[in-house]
Amino acid sequence: MKNATLIAFFTLISVSNYAQNIWIGNTPGHETDWMEARNWSKQRVPGWNDSVLVPHLWHNNYPKVSTRVPAIAHLEVEGGASLNINSGGYLPIDGSSTHNSGVLLAGRIYNEGTLAVTDAGGEAIAGTPGNLAILKNGQFTVHGHQLAYEPRAGN
Repeated sequence: MKNATLIAFFTLISVSNYAQNIWIGNTPGHETDWMEARNWSKQRVPGWNDSVLVPHLWHNNYPKVSTRVPAIAHLEVEGGASLNINSGGYLPIDGSSTHNSGVLLAGRIYNEGTLAVTDAGGEAIAGTPGNLAILKNGQFTVHGHQLAYEPRAGN
C-alpha cells in the first residue's frame, strides 16, 4: 500500500510540474519578445518542462525568437497564429519529458535561425509540416541532424 501511495504522489507531482505556458504578447515596448516574462500566461519565460501554446490573437503580436532561448518540452502554433525565429535565434524543443510531437503546427513558423527538436515522443512536426517556412539560412534539426526542407517564400 505504501508503494502505491508513493507512486500516486510522484505521478501527481510530475503531472503538475508539466505546465502549459500560453503566449499573450503585447507587452508595451516588448510586444513580440519571447524573452519578456510578461508576454506569457505564467509570467515567466517558458522552460524545459513547459508545453508552449501560441494561440490566434486579436493583436497580431506573435513571438519572435532573436537569441538562444531556454529549451521547452513542446510547441503548438494554432491556426492563424505565427512564430518567427530570427537570424541568430535558436529555439530548442526537448520532448524527453512528454510523449508529444515536438511541434504541433496549424499556424506558421518563419525560420531564419534554428529550430531544433530532440527526443520527441512522436513526429518532429505534427499537423501541417508545410507551414514551416525555412528562410535564408534557417535550419531545422531533428536529433542533431539537419533536415532537407525546401526554402519557401514568407514574411
